[in-house]
Amino acid sequence: MDTSTLRWILIVVGIVIVASIFLFGNPDKKRQPKASRRDESSSGSRHKKGASKRQEPTLEGLGEGRAPSGAGSDRDDEPLGQGELDIGAAEAAVLKEPPKSRRPAGPPPDKIVGLFLLARDNHMINGAELLQATVSTGMEFGDMNIFHRVIDGVEQPVFSLADAAKPGHFERDAWNTFETSGVALFLALPGPMQALDAWDAMLAAARRMSEILHAELLDEDRSPFTRQREAQIREEMRDYDRRKSKRG
Repeated sequence: MDTSTLRWILIVVGIVIVASIFLFGNPDKKRQPKASRRDESSSGSRHKKGASKRQEPTLEGLGEGRAPSGAGSDRDDEPLGQGELDIGAAEAAVLKEPPKSRRPAGPPPDKIVGLFLLARDNHMINGAELLQATVSTGMEFGDMNIFHRVIDGVEQPVFSLADAAKPGHFERDAWNTFETSGVALFLALPGPMQALDAWDAMLAAARRMSEILHAELLDEDRSPFTRQREAQIREEMRDYDRRKSKRG
């Protein structure tokens, strides 16, 4: 499966992310009111002697310098910053190369398997913690502005990680102010390795990240991840590998 199938993956995961907004949404995020222009009504009275001209607010000039919060933002919900964080070393380890350009969408994957990590006790996952977790689990920042576990010499990732809050991707230059209440891991089949091996690798990474991020591990339905659910998914992966080997 070509790397371009990531776009199909993100479409499906995006649906899951939208459905989980109410679960992962940050109640402390606030939208700044957007400025609006008022239409000035023309009347002959403004030409009268002694009449003062009315000064209306304008958005002109916001293109120079920093725009106010909520105006012209690419994200619907701008996370609240928490000061500068010392994340230079982790950032350098993860951001090895600029994200690759998107390719035309290829065929959709046969199956997508996902996991969620939800921060506990109303804790917000910040940029430093996320970078530490991705470095510790061998993930790299790349295509689609999300993280991937890759194999040397193979373009298609084994599994990927996205923000559980919309729009799902990350801003590579905003780690100092980044906050989220959860992230989503997912793998697409067929992949660069056998399904069961890919699942085991993703589950191990998710459990390690849950420790670093102080997050709860959830299944694709955002329910607590149980041993029973783990056994079910492992059997599904074995069955997928058997069917794929028969197809040749």
